[in-house]
Amino acid sequence: MNESVFSSPVLSSATTAPVAAPAKKAYVVVLGNEKGGSGKTTTCMHLIVSLLRLGFTVGSIDIDSRQRSLSRYLENRRQTMLKEGVSLPQPQHIVIQRSPFNIVQEAEEDERERFTKALSRVVATNDFVVIDSPGSDTFLARVAHAYADTVITPINDSFVDLDVLATVDGQTMKIIKPSIYSEMVWEQKLQRAKRDGGSIEWIVMRNRLSNIDAKNKRFMTQVTGDLSRRIGFRVAPGFSERVIFREMFLQGLTVLDIMDAGGSASLSMSHIAARQEVRDLLKTLQIPLINDRIAKVRAEAGEDKDEKTAAAAAQGQATVSADADVPTPVKAEAPIAPVAAAVPVVSSSPVVSTPAVPTDVPETATLPTTPAMGSAPITATPAAAPVVEAKQEEKVVEIPKAEKLELAS
Repeated sequence: MNESVFSSPVLSSATTAPVAAPAKKAYVVVLGNEKGGSGKTTTCMHLIVSLLRLGFTVGSIDIDSRQRSLSRYLENRRQTMLKEGVSLPQPQHIVIQRSPFNIVQEAEEDERERFTKALSRVVATNDFVVIDSPGSDTFLARVAHAYADTVITPINDSFVDLDVLATVDGQTMKIIKPSIYSEMVWEQKLQRAKRDGGSIEWIVMRNRLSNIDAKNKRFMTQVTGDLSRRIGFRVAPGFSERVIFREMFLQGLTVLDIMDAGGSASLSMSHIAARQEVRDLLKTLQIPLINDRIAKVRAEAGEDKDEKTAAAAAQGQATVSADADVPTPVKAEAPIAPVAAAVPVVSSSPVVSTPAVPTDVPETATLPTTPAMGSAPITATPAAAPVVEAKQEEKVVEIPKAEKLELAS
């Protein structure tokens, strides 16, 4: 169900008590990047569907109430279910509206209360909570980061996007200093540790990877590796530049929905590669609950495969036993006619070197007069006549009609 969470009536900072953190049950994953267009919503949706298809219960929160990309994605998914009459897994979804208050302190307290109420609602009934944040710096986004167990930051494989994380020297490719978003994540890590002693796992995910080993790609690999060691995040391989990640938004579908729906005739290598990229993302998260479930699913799939293989082998043995006493008819082969050897031509006249005579020359042929051979025409008998007769003998072999039919069969 799509819900919108509104706060209680106006509360001033003087009368508002601190809001306690929600009783923790679900694992919270936040998709965050202050730069738009990095693939947050696409990654968020594929992560939600991946967890749902693994059998987990999932809650989702959209704190970008202005653009509402994740909410629109899920709405398109519901419309597809209604129009096509299909059943698709859905999360428990909540949209958090921004505070209408003009005073900054009151607005921040109001938004904090909205968020903690919404989070308490979904963590109590789900295994995972996935939060999609706006591509800008907002108070709601900062609060969401502070409550995360894992923060995933998708960036395009470009130095334009990397600038959100760090300032890089263009000549030496050395990191000068962390940028604004990295500083914000570090601050929220401190807030989390102060609130409940917990920690935040930070993963930077390189999206729109090129399949070509370009210079920019090598430089990005070098700099992100150096930056990860300096400010403390893990680098994850993200999604390649594939049209299928963008074309399914209007239907509210993901790669996993298409793969699990069957119809392999319409699948391409791009679909299979995209599904593997989603699986690699789940592995990179290194969440024990997910790893255990994947291992269990694979073990069950392996048992099913073993059972099918054993059943097929047993069926094959039964077929062999049933056919063991049935004699196999042996077809008679037609005799092969021997090829007659060519008979050499012996002549008592002197040997004269003449051009080779083709086999289609008549028995008596008049050759043109040449100065070396005299003025009288020469009558020659072709020497290859016996060979022609031998070939004709080979062709004359008669095969009984019954044998012809048996060979044809």
